[in-house]
Amino acid sequence: MNNNYESHAISRRSFLKASGVVGAAGILAACGGNSGSSSTAASSGATSAPNTTGATPLKEFISWESTNRELESWNMLYSQMASDMNVTTNLWEGLLSFDCYGKAVPSVAKEWSHNEDSSVWTFNLRDDVDWVDVNGEVKAHLTSKDFLVGLEWVLNAAKNQANNTSMPNETLTGAADYYQKTSDMGDAAADLTYQDMLDAGVGVEAPDDYTLVFTCKDPCPYFDTVAAYTSFYPASEDLINELGVEGFRACDYTNMWYNGPYLMEEFIQGNTKSYIPNPNYYAADEVARFDRFTVTMISDGTVTFQLYQNRELDEMDVGESTLTTIQADPNSEYNAQLCEKRPKKFSFQMHFNYQKNNEDGTPDDNWNKAIANTAFRQCFYKGLNLTNYYARTNKINPLKCENDYYTMPGVCYNTQGQEYTTLVAKEMGFDGEAYDGKTMIRLRSNNGDIADLKKQAMDELSAIGVTFPVHAAYHIIAGSTTALDTATVLKQCFTDSFGDDFIVLDIKTFVSSITQEVRNPQLQSFVINGWGADYGDPVNFVGQEILHDDNAYYSWYYSNIAKIVEAGPADWQKDLVACYEEFTDLVNTAKAIVDDTDARYAAFAKAEASMLNNVLACPCNFDVSWTLTHANEYSKINAVYGPCNYKAVNWETSEEAYTTEQYDAFAAAFDAATQA
Repeated sequence: MNNNYESHAISRRSFLKASGVVGAAGILAACGGNSGSSSTAASSGATSAPNTTGATPLKEFISWESTNRELESWNMLYSQMASDMNVTTNLWEGLLSFDCYGKAVPSVAKEWSHNEDSSVWTFNLRDDVDWVDVNGEVKAHLTSKDFLVGLEWVLNAAKNQANNTSMPNETLTGAADYYQKTSDMGDAAADLTYQDMLDAGVGVEAPDDYTLVFTCKDPCPYFDTVAAYTSFYPASEDLINELGVEGFRACDYTNMWYNGPYLMEEFIQGNTKSYIPNPNYYAADEVARFDRFTVTMISDGTVTFQLYQNRELDEMDVGESTLTTIQADPNSEYNAQLCEKRPKKFSFQMHFNYQKNNEDGTPDDNWNKAIANTAFRQCFYKGLNLTNYYARTNKINPLKCENDYYTMPGVCYNTQGQEYTTLVAKEMGFDGEAYDGKTMIRLRSNNGDIADLKKQAMDELSAIGVTFPVHAAYHIIAGSTTALDTATVLKQCFTDSFGDDFIVLDIKTFVSSITQEVRNPQLQSFVINGWGADYGDPVNFVGQEILHDDNAYYSWYYSNIAKIVEAGPADWQKDLVACYEEFTDLVNTAKAIVDDTDARYAAFAKAEASMLNNVLACPCNFDVSWTLTHANEYSKINAVYGPCNYKAVNWETSEEAYTTEQYDAFAAAFDAATQA
């Protein structure tokens, strides 16, 4: 897993077989794609985006990703992991994409519309989209049939193993019934085809090769944001037949078919991903692509600055120690190049594991009993001061990273223009509270004093045999000094906030896969994980935590509360289950409101407040970091929902690093455009 960063004397191109970017435009022009005045790379067909800054754009670009976010699946239909979609969004495309403002724009669908009550949606497809193999050779023409094949795959429990089913099940007529049918059939369902799905009455049809019509079971004014997600991506029946069900589920870059802007040139697990333009990409003349775009995996963040200085990276997130070094030297050329990034689209939470095991496989009842106690959990929300933890990401403005809610801000707005989380804030009593750079909002009412809650929790838990301190297992990838340093700061936050007599954080490691090594054997006390909106409605956040729903991702795979309910809770778990039942009822009440957007969002806000008051999961942070960069991130795709934000198209770049002043101007232009 360890990368070799010793050979700094080699050339930029030979370092990672180079990288590739073509310059993108200034903030307003870049969002519009190709201006028609750019040059074309003869070897690849890559198109250069307009550049309004006067800078010389890069033709090669090297980005980065942490090794603890290595992809685990190449199948866009199968995976629900952001680390996978960061890669595959460059290789596969669905009906819609997004621009730098987060607005849905045409992709394979060139236009779309809906009926009066938004229950029937029609997508008109392009007629010039092909499937290609890893060598860029055309294998098949893409038609509306491929979207039927893809949807049937998603809804077939024997094929897709219940992944990515929630959105079609929640929205489309007959989808949930078809999923249940395939689940009941077991392995025999693997023989079903898209025609069986149509015959079963699922709300989708293809009147011709380039038209798709979806029928929703209720009015769904946000369905275009649903249809943009990977659940609705196409798949080639020919490829599935060639690989077989198991083979297609486990496909990789060598045998998958592509319809996106790039092909994989090289993949070295835990080290390198190199993309080159798809020569038969349908939008080759419409969007700017990189001649080569390389992502290097970094296991040790301490070397990142050196790599950037050597131009072996073209962008980097500036960690706490590097930020301190640069700030301390006003004569450093990098001092004037520090740029604060906008928040990434993920809302990060501590997801508690209510069914933790010891490493020998026996239940860790000391933790399990403790975390089932409401007062114990409330100590996390009302007493854990994470300011120093935030500083690992944003030392200058750490509380910019504070997250007090579950749903990511910006997902949706009511008819009065109120952003949804402001409704949650009102339910929580936080309305009127704002960032002050000094104190976390949720700690202000009690100044972080949890003495009474702590005593209550310790008294109640001691009565059922819990011993203190309670040890919480927190896992990081082995060998990463950055991860270890960050975890050490988090451990100190626990000590400072709780005292070592109450909760102690134990830092554990895994080798390569947190899913296989930690989450599946249920060894974690909690995982800090981010959820990005899949579509523009609160249910895609809070709906992941409810009971009695096979598609509630976190309930089944992180908290394991669904498994507890299925097996029957112990006496000491009954209050926890009651909290979940209350929350689930509130979510289902909100889901049932389909004819009044304002009432729907208000009901969801009550449900989310119930979750937060009982701390079924604990909001943690937003990712707001500082960067040194040759790319203007305000020219990148910026969707709050969907899988497309890592798609490397239409980027503005500069041979010279961008300055703080330039980034401030980019931010101002972006704000002006989005607030107009």
